[in-house]
Amino acid sequence: TGLEYGALEGLLKPFLHTWSLSVEEQYYIVFPVLLLIIYKLFKKNLLILMLIALVISFFIASWTSVKFPSASFYFLHTRMWELLAGSILAYLEIKNQRRWFFSNKLINRILTILGIILIGHAIVFYNDDTLHPSAYTLTPIIGVCLIIWFAHKDEIITKIFSSKIFVGTGLISYSLYLWHYPVFALFRYSLASGSLLKKILIIIFIILASIFTFFFVERPFRNRKKIFFQLLLKFLFILVVPLI
Repeated sequence: TGLEYGALEGLLKPFLHTWSLSVEEQYYIVFPVLLLIIYKLFKKNLLILMLIALVISFFIASWTSVKFPSASFYFLHTRMWELLAGSILAYLEIKNQRRWFFSNKLINRILTILGIILIGHAIVFYNDDTLHPSAYTLTPIIGVCLIIWFAHKDEIITKIFSSKIFVGTGLISYSLYLWHYPVFALFRYSLASGSLLKKILIIIFIILASIFTFFFVERPFRNRKKIFFQLLLKFLFILVVPLI
């Protein structure tokens, strides 16, 4: 695609954000199959092969972000390294190698705080002109990995992230992601010149809609006993999507 995610015409397309779902679904379908094959053939070198794949994907992303920024942003092979970072952490966790690098609580705390700083730096200083995915993307990715790996359950940072407001936001995050882009796209022109109150009301609507979707769509859909409900939603989806 030649449409840049942050471009004005993209901001007006209410379902453009579903690109990330397609990338994730491709990864979750392709990666387990490849992982199984690699595990059968190269069991002892699985971690090394994942690291190699991460490095290759990263360098491809860095190069294509300069030459073909739109393609680099949307396609799986250039976003795979970000997902592989989490996969590698999961592998180490399964292998009971958690905290193999440092056992000192002070160092763990410092690295956790560093992770938060790296994420905060990306939020504050990155903008639409920042090449992404590229070397700049390392900042938030490393930050997230540091927090996941070194945050201890008894640390204040972990307790904050485990608080009800953060956990609740995490529970409705998928619905928030689905709702926010189409709503903002529909009200884009209105928001540009609208009052602060209007913007707050729209954000409140998105949050309430996400909560409703979580309790009345997500949770029932995960209940295998409610097969009729699942089939009904799939049927409505098939009918509605072509009309959009």
